[in-house]
Amino acid sequence: MRLTKGISGFDADHLIEQDMRRFQSMVYHLATSEQRAKALQFIDQPHFVYMQALIQMGDEQFTILHHRLMPYIAFAKFDEELNFQFLTKPHLHKYFPMRKCLVADTLNILLTQDKELHSLSEVEWKYISHFDSKTIGDVMFNYWD
Repeated sequence: MRLTKGISGFDADHLIEQDMRRFQSMVYHLATSEQRAKALQFIDQPHFVYMQALIQMGDEQFTILHHRLMPYIAFAKFDEELNFQFLTKPHLHKYFPMRKCLVADTLNILLTQDKELHSLSEVEWKYISHFDSKTIGDVMFNYWD
C-alpha cells in the first residue's frame, strides 16, 4: 500500500476531513444489524488522526478506527502497551460503504519494505523517525503530538 502525503495528519491541508456523524451512522447500522453487537463508545479527539468506536460483539471487544482525513477503516484491539493490534474482519466491511476497510496484513507491512513508493513529506518522515514508527498502520493511525 502506498502512503500519500498528509496521511499522517501533517502536511494535510489538501485533504478533506471525514464526517464523524457519518462514521457514527455506519457503526450504529453495524450494531443494529449484527447479532449481539453494541456500540459502547465513540471517541473523537481532534489531535488524533483517526476517530474511533468501541464495539462489543458477543464476548469480543474491539475498536473500529476511521481515518480522519481519508476514507479508510481499520479494526484493532489494544495490546499490553496500549498499542494497536490490527485485526482482519472481512464480514464487517459491508457496513462501511465508500470506505476502504484495511486488513491486518496490510497495516503491519514495514515502512521500509516499499519506502520508495510512499509520497510522504519531509515533515512526515521526521515524525516517523522521532516516534520510531515501523509499519504502515503506525503512520496511518497515529496520535503523534
